[in-house]
Amino acid sequence: MEKKIITSTKGTRAKVAHLEVNRLLPNRYTQAVGPFVFLDHLLPAEQAPKIPQAPTGEFAHPHRGIATFTYLFSGSLEHYDSNGGHGIVEAGGAQWMKAGNGVIHDENPSLQFQLEGGTLHALQFWINLPAKNKAESPEYLALHPHIIPQLILPNYAGTLRIIIGSFEDKTSPVKTYSQQFLYHLQLKAGASFTLDTRAGWEYAAFIPQGEVISNSSRYGNSELVVFGSDEAPVSFINPGATVTDIMLFGGEPYWEPVVAQGPFIMNSRLEIAEAYEDYFAGKYGQIEYEATAEPQA
Repeated sequence: MEKKIITSTKGTRAKVAHLEVNRLLPNRYTQAVGPFVFLDHLLPAEQAPKIPQAPTGEFAHPHRGIATFTYLFSGSLEHYDSNGGHGIVEAGGAQWMKAGNGVIHDENPSLQFQLEGGTLHALQFWINLPAKNKAESPEYLALHPHIIPQLILPNYAGTLRIIIGSFEDKTSPVKTYSQQFLYHLQLKAGASFTLDTRAGWEYAAFIPQGEVISNSSRYGNSELVVFGSDEAPVSFINPGATVTDIMLFGGEPYWEPVVAQGPFIMNSRLEIAEAYEDYFAGKYGQIEYEATAEPQA
């Protein structure tokens, strides 16, 4: 018997700058899946080649109390933050930043990507931190594709990338502060995959494009599927003629109080007020943008 599906959502479309996103978490039925409290799908957008423009800070913004995680299906993003973090990641990589007690960050298409153009397609998660880790200093990791563990599925059904957490004997280099996981499953045409689940953990799947079958129903095209708490495996079948992507994520429930406002997620309204006060007082610092090399034509 498969794990029950308790809800699914196709999200809500929104504009972020000139890009279109699909907002999936939180929603009216699901506030979080394990420590994952936010999910935006940056829909595939073709970017025409242009004269590269270095970041100006126009889109820089603060965070506190969470880790942000941007995963790239295609394109290239450059990250800066006020703690000195800086990196560029390509398709198949990710930007991880622990906001901790407060940081300002800025993510933009890299200069090389602007010059060449192409399709920009990504996900952004917010991962809630336990209270003790909300008070820690910020950290940053550029998670390049080649350092993400990957395994071949049985019967050559596809691949599984361990982006966050562990699977079998493989562990991601991304730091975690509670039991959690994020996997990128790629299933070949007609193939299937079954994941055994842990008692007490919360599970969800996101299908960015294409379709999959789970629990005898079809889901896909930027749809989020949330599973129930029953102890049973989750299974997927790819009914299409090409490889399809499935993002599996979740973990142990977050038991501490959650108060969210704007870019901050804390444990009380007082802490939210302090987060804003510290930001406006300049305690999060300022981003120092580096002089970057000219992109290669």
